[in-house]
Amino acid sequence: MSLTYLEIDQARADYLELSDELRQTFDDRLFQSWLYHDHMLEGVVLTESDINRALTGRPCRNYCDGLVQKSLRRMMGCIRQLETDASRGVDVSMDWLKDLHRSMCDADDEHAGRYRKRDTSPGVYHLDVVPYKSISYYFHKFLEEWDAELSTVHPIRAAAMAHWEFMRVFPFDERTGIVGRLMMNYILIKNFYPPAIIHANDRHHYFDALNGHRADMVPVVVEAMKGTIEAARIFRQRVEQQRMQQQSHRHQIAM
Repeated sequence: MSLTYLEIDQARADYLELSDELRQTFDDRLFQSWLYHDHMLEGVVLTESDINRALTGRPCRNYCDGLVQKSLRRMMGCIRQLETDASRGVDVSMDWLKDLHRSMCDADDEHAGRYRKRDTSPGVYHLDVVPYKSISYYFHKFLEEWDAELSTVHPIRAAAMAHWEFMRVFPFDERTGIVGRLMMNYILIKNFYPPAIIHANDRHHYFDALNGHRADMVPVVVEAMKGTIEAARIFRQRVEQQRMQQQSHRHQIAM
């Protein structure tokens, strides 16, 4: 095991040892950051107000705003589902991944959970993906490799390389990137690691890794995890400082 993995194994205590109350407060903030940065990776520019409006169900300003709001709410639902599935020990499988994709789509979307019908990767991705007629074969091959090899290595490495392999298959026309990163973070969460939220300012490193070797994705994921752990450390430190100040204030009043 590399020193980096050991460092994260030790440092993740700042995230895992938050009390239930503090964890909920921290996760509420963390998940909003997750929504923001993941959509930015997809080329969707958001503000904090956009996310708050979507999560509180406030009226849409226009058609495009409505699409963004639905995407944000659906992704938040998927994140919550990851937590539930992790607690139940649900395995990564083809049905699970297709259901995840369906959860990101409209109920009447004919492409929901269906394979893409073109040979190029859509949207912001410019990857050398498998031909659309071979998706079924390579999707099964990816899951066989996950079961036989990737699931047996360190969870951080497993999550990073599984994401890279999934993106090379690129099974769906739209939202493949979101589903791939949800899968990556599910592997981490299931193994009691914090999610790796790849920030918008690391976008070029992420896309370079996707176009490189699968091992290139590992340091990208590690840096993203370090960001989550550092945020948890700062949050915990601030809470402890506030408690000390409150205790000091009460002591002064008692005197």
